[in-house]
Amino acid sequence: MSFQADLKQFSPQVFPASYQGGRGLWAAALAALAGPVAGRDFAHPEDPELVCQTAWIGDPAASRVVVVIAGTHGVEGFVGTAIEVDFLGLLTTGDLRLPEDTAALLVNALNPWGYAHCRRCDHEGIDTNRNFIDFSRPPPANTGYLRLMPIFAIEDHQRRLQLLAEQASAMGQRDYEIAFSGGQFSDPGGPFYGGAAPGFSRRVIEALMADHQLGSRRLAVVDIHSGLGPFGYGEVICDHPAASAGIEVAFSWYGDACTLPASGTSSSVPKLGLLDYAWHRIMDSNSCFVTLEFGTLGTGPLFEVLLDEARLWARGDEDNIRERQQMAERMRAHFYPQDPWWREAVIFRGRQVLRQALAGVAA
Repeated sequence: MSFQADLKQFSPQVFPASYQGGRGLWAAALAALAGPVAGRDFAHPEDPELVCQTAWIGDPAASRVVVVIAGTHGVEGFVGTAIEVDFLGLLTTGDLRLPEDTAALLVNALNPWGYAHCRRCDHEGIDTNRNFIDFSRPPPANTGYLRLMPIFAIEDHQRRLQLLAEQASAMGQRDYEIAFSGGQFSDPGGPFYGGAAPGFSRRVIEALMADHQLGSRRLAVVDIHSGLGPFGYGEVICDHPAASAGIEVAFSWYGDACTLPASGTSSSVPKLGLLDYAWHRIMDSNSCFVTLEFGTLGTGPLFEVLLDEARLWARGDEDNIRERQQMAERMRAHFYPQDPWWREAVIFRGRQVLRQALAGVAA
């Protein structure tokens, strides 16, 4: 598939306007697909109208699988849904084909509650991408976050921003980002909270691993996110351990554009409790997990909107519908820009990375 073909075939209609719209687009795209397909919906425990949609496409016995995950961070599901709907469309038209002995597992709206409410966390305030720790042991400490917590509580917005900027200067930007966003298990009402037990989305992932015996197959996992990094660029981020086979595989499949938070080459920083780690534990030495992160408005605005959003919801003012709606629009603006050029870049890069994943896992 050429660059020109990519642009010619791009349709803005793959981008949903809402969670329910995305659910319908995804279901329709799946229904149009010929060949063996097996689907399963995971209903949300608080609202059965909210579901995580999953589909196995191809031979159930395939030894190689490309797994595409959308909506790990709910509001980021808009972008992931668009890429998955486009992927299904290319399979339907024959512009993209699954290699021999290769299947695809699509997961849409891993965190459906967050998607529907334009929140990054789930209904319990859990950041799914910090929830994959061993809860039988004491949770890991984030001492930097504890240092920032008193500042988070300051009511005066400008004063709070000023003090946080001073902390960033004192700590250094990298350590500040680790403190703020690396994951924390002490502040349930705060951002990047990893939870006190496995959440709904983690249980879905564990069920899929067991149902499809994914530990016995060669895997290429692509988890789609947005909100961090340069506007419109899709960064391939690898959090496999240093000097591991997973890193070697990632660079062989995705090239030198692959970045490593542990080495300081990524827009991301090392984090606790990532979804990645659950997949690392079941993967063989010929598999890898990467995050495909689409940049939007920068790290400073990201932290600001997430802190303001966490403070609003922590107040528990359920009657203040207007204020929550305004906050939802701020979240959408950061994680899901309306800019048509940004959206075109998302589709082009999404196609490119998924083709790389298919070629890599089938090699």
